Amino acid sequence: MKKIYSLLSSLILSSLVFCIAQTSGTVSKEASMGFAERGDSAYEKDNFVAAEQFYLRAIKEEGSSPAIFYNLGNAYYRQGNLGKAVVNYERALKLDPTDDDARTNLEFVQEKLTDKQLDDGSVMTNLWNNILAWFGADSWAWISILLFSVFIACAATYLFSSIISVRKFSFFGGIIVFFLTLGAVLVSFAAANRAQSSDYAIILPPSSQLSTSPREARSQSEQAFLLHEGTKVLVLDSINTAAEGKWYEVRVGARERAWIKASEVEKI
Repeated sequence: MKKIYSLLSSLILSSLVFCIAQTSGTVSKEASMGFAERGDSAYEKDNFVAAEQFYLRAIKEEGSSPAIFYNLGNAYYRQGNLGKAVVNYERALKLDPTDDDARTNLEFVQEKLTDKQLDDGSVMTNLWNNILAWFGADSWAWISILLFSVFIACAATYLFSSIISVRKFSFFGGIIVFFLTLGAVLVSFAAANRAQSSDYAIILPPSSQLSTSPREARSQSEQAFLLHEGTKVLVLDSINTAAEGKWYEVRVGARERAWIKASEVEKI
């Protein structure tokens, strides 16, 4: 009988040791993971609140990236927070305009918004924005270097070739490539500036009443218009007073301008 008790005690003790070792190993593995990886793990387990917190910690401690903003946008979307989802998809695209996943998810969420995004520029402005969206700033810089190399090759061919037709081709070709190089440099600087700017913001509350002046509308005549969660606005100016707090003057579309509480938007 004592042998049976001894055997059972040994089995129970072994089981406890095994469980403790497994738990310890899991904790150790979790501790060795970065915040972004822990966010991914929480997201896969449908724990979107925890995933959000881990991604925010990752941005704070480890730095931002298109991938982390994209994942954070997904976590917000799965919680039903469309405004924050739009903010983070837009941030991912600011860093990497070629991120097709972020663009697809942004367009998907925008279809669910109450306010449809208005065209806020002329044909030339829209064309310029589309050019900026082709590549990131670094890619445009490499394109500039490549084009400048071609220009140098054209110049060398013009100077050292004795064939008239080749000299003509390299001369006119070099002029074209030179202007293309200048254009690529300009776009590269513009893309870098766009990635660092925070001129646009997203409405966060389900609805927000904008005013004709930087204060709460005190009459119907001071009410400008109503905007809803996820709407993108261009921030034109800001004012901060002790009485009214911080307000932004924003533009929606090409012409509509009004004032909104800074606390009701988040800059991209």
